[in-house]
Parts: sequence; C-alpha cells; structure tokens
Amino acid sequence: MNEGSMTILENISHKVEPGQSSAPVGLKWTLTAIVENAKALLHLTPTNEEVLKSALKLPLNDKLLLISSLTEALLSKNMPVNDRNNTFETVVSILCHLGPEYKTFVKSFIAPLMEGYYNDIRKPFISYMGQQFRSADGSGNSLLIPDVGKAGSYYSRTVANTSKRNMDPLPSAKDVFDKLLRRPDGKFSKNKNGINMLLFYIAILITHDLFHSDPQNPARNLTTSYIDLSSLYGNNRSEQEAVRQMKCGLLKPDQWADKRLVLQIPGVCALMVMFSRNHNHIAKKLLEINENERFSYGIGKALRNQEEQDEHLFQTARLVNNACYLNIVIHEYVRSISGADAYADFVLFDPKDAPFDPIYGNSVSYEFNIIYRWHAALGEKDTKWMTTVFEVLMGDSNTATEIHDADAASLAIREKNDHHHLLHRKKEEEKRPETEKAAKSNSSFQDRLYEKFCEHFVHATPEELERGFPIAGTHRSEDGTFPDRDLVQFLKDGYSQNASELGNGRNTPAALEHVEIAGINQARALNICTFNDFRRHFNLMPLQTFEDFSEDIEVQKGLQELYGTPENVELFPGLLIEQPKPLGIRFPYTMNRGILSDAVNLLKNDRFIMKEFIPANLTNWGYDYMLGDPNNTNRILPTLLTTLFPDIPPGSGFSDEALKSPFIVPNN
Repeated sequence: MNEGSMTILENISHKVEPGQSSAPVGLKWTLTAIVENAKALLHLTPTNEEVLKSALKLPLNDKLLLISSLTEALLSKNMPVNDRNNTFETVVSILCHLGPEYKTFVKSFIAPLMEGYYNDIRKPFISYMGQQFRSADGSGNSLLIPDVGKAGSYYSRTVANTSKRNMDPLPSAKDVFDKLLRRPDGKFSKNKNGINMLLFYIAILITHDLFHSDPQNPARNLTTSYIDLSSLYGNNRSEQEAVRQMKCGLLKPDQWADKRLVLQIPGVCALMVMFSRNHNHIAKKLLEINENERFSYGIGKALRNQEEQDEHLFQTARLVNNACYLNIVIHEYVRSISGADAYADFVLFDPKDAPFDPIYGNSVSYEFNIIYRWHAALGEKDTKWMTTVFEVLMGDSNTATEIHDADAASLAIREKNDHHHLLHRKKEEEKRPETEKAAKSNSSFQDRLYEKFCEHFVHATPEELERGFPIAGTHRSEDGTFPDRDLVQFLKDGYSQNASELGNGRNTPAALEHVEIAGINQARALNICTFNDFRRHFNLMPLQTFEDFSEDIEVQKGLQELYGTPENVELFPGLLIEQPKPLGIRFPYTMNRGILSDAVNLLKNDRFIMKEFIPANLTNWGYDYMLGDPNNTNRILPTLLTTLFPDIPPGSGFSDEALKSPFIVPNN
C-alpha cells in the first residue's frame, strides 16, 4: 500500500461522527431523501394516495370513463379536442353523483380542469382592442410598460462596466482613431465576399430608425427602439403630420421625416423615397379594394367622416409598409449577415413561424449603438463623396466649434454631480450675449449643417425646398417627386460599388475622424464596458493577445502602445479592429454575434410584428402583399425596385441578375 492510500485511510478514520439529532442523519437521511424524491417524481402525496383508494371503489364503467377522460386530456396537448365527444359532460355526470366521502377525489379532478381553463387566457394581457396601430412616438408597444422604447427615452445598458480600469488616463480618442481606425491614404480593402454598398444603404436606414443620440445628452435616444420606419414617419405626431397629405391616408410625394438622411449618400435617400412611394401605393390600393367597406364613411358605414377615413387608411398603410420593410430585413439583410444567398429558401427567423408573446417591449442599448457604426464599410466612390461633403461642412470655424461643443456635451455627463463645475458653466453661460443664446436655441447644429449642405450640394430654389427635403444630384419637379431615372441610378451606384472590409482595423475614412472621435468620447462618458467584458456577456472567450484581435501588424502594435493589455481595450475600437468572419457580410466576430442578438430581440419584443401583422389588421390584400413574391422565396425588394420607379428607359433599371442578388457586386 502506497503513501497516498495510507493518507486516504487516515482521513476516513478521522471522520467526525454526527451529533445528537431527532431528525435523520447519515445513511438514514440519505435513504429518507431518496424515498421522498421518488414520491415527488411519482407525484405521491397523502392526498393523491387517498384519491387512488377512492378511485378503486368506483364502479368499473365509471373507472373506464374517467381513465378515458384523463387520456384525452393528455393527448390533447398535440391534438385538438373534439368536444362532440361530450367528455366534460360525462365526467361531471359521474362526479356529481358521488357522495361526500369522495370529496377529495372530486377536487383532484376539478383542480386540473380549472387550471386548464385559467391557462386558456394568457397572462399578462398583451393585446387590447383598438391598439392595432403604432403610435407616432413608439409608446404603447408594450401595453404593460407603455413607455419602453418611446422616442426620447434613455438608452438601456446591456453590460455593466464592472472592470477596474487599469489605465488612467485612457489614450486620447484621436490617437485611438489615428493608430487603429484611420484608413491610410491610397488604401482600400474591398469586401472579399463582394458585398456592395446597397446593403449598407439599407443598414443606414435601420440604424437611423433605431439610434438618434441627443447632442446635449447622448444617454438619451430621440428615436424609437423599434423597426418601424420612424425615419419616414417621424417620432411624434407633429413630425408625422408634417409628411402627410391628411387625406386618403397619403404621404406628401417622395417625402420623409428625418432630416439627418439628407446628409447621407444619395442612394440612402432614394431608398427612403422608395418606402414613401410604397406607402402611397398601399394606401391607394387599400381604398380601391375597400375590403368589406372598412374604409367607407358616412351614415351606416364603418367610419364617421373623411378625417377618420384618412387616419385608418394612413395607419393601415403604415402597418403594411412596415411589414414590407420587415420582409427586407428578414429576407435580404439578416440572410446576408448569416451568409445565405439572397435567393436561398432560408430565413434565420420568421415571426409567422415562431409564436411569441412580447410583454416588455424593446429598448435599444448604447452598446448596440456602437455596434452599428459601420463607417469603415464605405466604398471608394462614396468615400470620395463623403470626404468632399465633410471638407465643406467642417471647414467652417463655426461648425468646428459646434462639433467641439457637441463632443463636450457628452463628456459633461461625467461631471453632472460636480456642483462647482456646473456653477462655473452657468456663470459662463450668463456672460454670453442674449442674441447669441437665442440664436443657439432657435437653430440646432443639425439645422446649420443642413443649410450649409443645401447651399453647396443641392442648389435648390426656396420653392423646391418647400416641397420637401432635397437629394444631392437631383431636383424635385413641381408635383414634388424626384425623377425615377436619377433615383434608380443612385441605387445602382450602390449596387455596383464594392463595400470595404470592416474588420482588422484601419478601414475608416479619414474624413469621418470627428464623428468617430465623438463616438469614442461618448462611450467613455457613459462608462461603456470593455471589449472583453462584452464578449464575456455573450459567453465568448475573451481575447488574450493583441494578435487575437487583428491580423494587421500595425494595429497590433497600436493596441500594445495604447492599451498595454487586451483587458484594457475599449468596446468602440475593439469591435472595428477584430478579425472578420469568413461568410456573409464579413462582420467582425463580436459585432456579428451582437447584431444577431439585437435583430432577434428587435423582432420578438415588438408587439406589432409578433401580434398585429395579421390579415385582420393589414387586410387580406395587404397581408399577401407584404409576404412578398411566392415565386421568389417570398422576397419583396425586387417587387419594390421594379414597380415603384416606372418612368425609366428600357434597360436602365435593375436587371434580373441584380434582382436575384441585389447585395452582391455584379461579376464579383
């Protein structure tokens, strides 16, 4: 016997014996525990033991009938009950003729029956009558917590920042941009899977739908937390009415609500026009069909007057248009992320096939605001355009001051409890001339950029601007519409243009330096978690070396110089410098993981998507329309691209090849 075995025996001989106890101890406790667990497994209790004894006393025919009812209840979980069997009536007939000695037995049958009836009506209550339309500001999506995801709410936090910061101070945001993110002059790494810019035009619409940080307080989100086309329809009732004709449910021609999109690439605005036109196409079709006269008004009709008709047509068309938008997100966008072909008969998630009761609504988090920053994807042509725009807009000293102030507003969040600092700022503010303060309050930074952009890139008359927001490179006609030829060309420019690689770092155009630096500083001000803590939240292994982050040696050196250890790397740069996945859009690994989680939550937490996109609300025609083309894997984007731009010369629209794979550069 070896020395190790002697040690074990000595430990056994030194066992401390149980103390005095009236309860079972030792082996007796173990055996008792086994017996009690077996009883629980078999549902044996004094009560149901008594029930079994009572059941044995029943006449044989009654026993068989009750066994039959129990069998039916068991099998009904996966097979509808045929109530013509009169099983319930048979059970009641037996039970009501039993004497008081069967009281416990009767209760044992009644209890599960009552529980089944109770569960027939799901709780908590999710849908109410008259709540089938979206509100303008996103409130009421959750009827239990109506303000969740409402425009103007605070961002949520996905991951608490619990790490002790080993770096004080952090490297300057400019150094982070210059060494990790800035695209070197003359460098362009096109997407290796041939992803084009048209996909990212869709992505820009989605991000503007979900994120609009308040310049004065970036912890607040000025838009809703839902995939609801709020960029088209606005974030409150006044914005909504500003883009409506207020008759027949129609929008003003080629109009949208979000002014921020004007400064985007023209193809983004062309997509916005496409959805605006789709809304009007839907509204006209709904009124033309007028299913069951649901949009008729007057005495004895469904609606009282023309105003009610306009409201019901508008809201119904909005639901259908929103469902079409969702079709594109599911069948084109998410499918591309997952690496499937656009025309493959595959979807990662389809609300119609995944019943779910959304209770809480959705609230986007600031971490996901960071995840959706894809400036590095800009193609070469769009980079040149954006560079020109930023050179003009940022070349003004007043604009530069505004950018500095906006960035400083985010940093001020850290200091909100510093009373001395607040008092000092208040005194400084009081020193400013009243005219300067009034001008600042009456004209936002966004308005100033808009005016300067129109002056240099639109060249529209005041009369044209009165008809709606402009698009650089084209002009509105007198009826308010843009030329189809120009809109389609903007979209085709995106289709034929390679997007850039997103991962490995050093891909972000230099012109976007101010935007990225502001983002880095805002993330710091809001105490966003580190990159590795974010990965741990999703049960992903933390990256242990700088080589694990990026394949770019210069990025590895920059990380070492700026952060010293992988645990110090911030979420903002970490997401953009990580290696890309091999399939699909080639998002960096952590970014891809987060996007898919966000997409599923956006869908499953939205009451309208999960509960209200039904024929009763959309109409039969609207429901079939939003399902897409059954002969084209239920996609609707090809339909919109070919039917909503009718006035283009033959051969100048999207080809069949383009419609088959709209997010892949031709001849890739």
